[in-house]
Amino acid sequence: MTVLSAADVSYLAEVPELLVAMDFDGTLSPFSVDPYNCRAVPGAMDALHTLAGLPGTSVMVISGRNIELLSAVTELDASRSAQAARGGDGIIRMVGSHGAEPADKPLVKLSDPQRELLSQLALFAEQQAQRDPGMWVERKPVAVGLHTRGAKDRSVAVTAAQEYQDFALDCEGAKVTVGKDIVEVSVVSATKGGYVSEFLAQATPAIDAVVFAGDDTTDETVMNILRPGQDIGIKVGEGESAATRRLPDPEAVRDFLQQLAQARAARG
Repeated sequence: MTVLSAADVSYLAEVPELLVAMDFDGTLSPFSVDPYNCRAVPGAMDALHTLAGLPGTSVMVISGRNIELLSAVTELDASRSAQAARGGDGIIRMVGSHGAEPADKPLVKLSDPQRELLSQLALFAEQQAQRDPGMWVERKPVAVGLHTRGAKDRSVAVTAAQEYQDFALDCEGAKVTVGKDIVEVSVVSATKGGYVSEFLAQATPAIDAVVFAGDDTTDETVMNILRPGQDIGIKVGEGESAATRRLPDPEAVRDFLQQLAQARAARG
């Protein structure tokens, strides 16, 4: 894995049809114990808006957050995002809940057993969160996440997260995702990589290259489907990854997006 280079920017600037896909937390925005106060670093969203208006350039923010919360922190309008049609139309796509909640498609209708499982997961997660005042539960349309970043006692947080994971693994139909300071359990099968793969398969005209940046284990599902020698995956921060490039933090991601927007606008 190497640091993203000027040559990479030049390559991405010249491809006819480009998809710029970004994770949010830890990629466009620093982490916070208060998810409602997270915002992209200054200039990052402006660069994405610029890119979205350039010919042949599709832009997507794909996150584990649900659409409502993703809309709040990105300040993107979900109804406008749902109108995205092709690269260069000036619209940033929003995809929430790890691909299960795209703004341009109706939410998956849950069966009665799935709704019951969702309720059981929420109840158990709430019980675990009560063990430390810094932990909290995020309820999504198809999943329940136990957040432990703000826990006062890390040993309690680790135990609570493990017990929630163990409980979910014993539940038929539950899909467990372990991220940074969160254990999320979904009642449907959805990954960021699955969504991006489907998007690429259906895109018209075809996407010539993808650049994706993410920081968490959940983003590896995208890194693993990127096409070698054609797409570029960027790991943000430390840690192992299937990505071929690395950037240190959201500020560096912002700088890259600004450089890409400038270079792609200048291609003529």
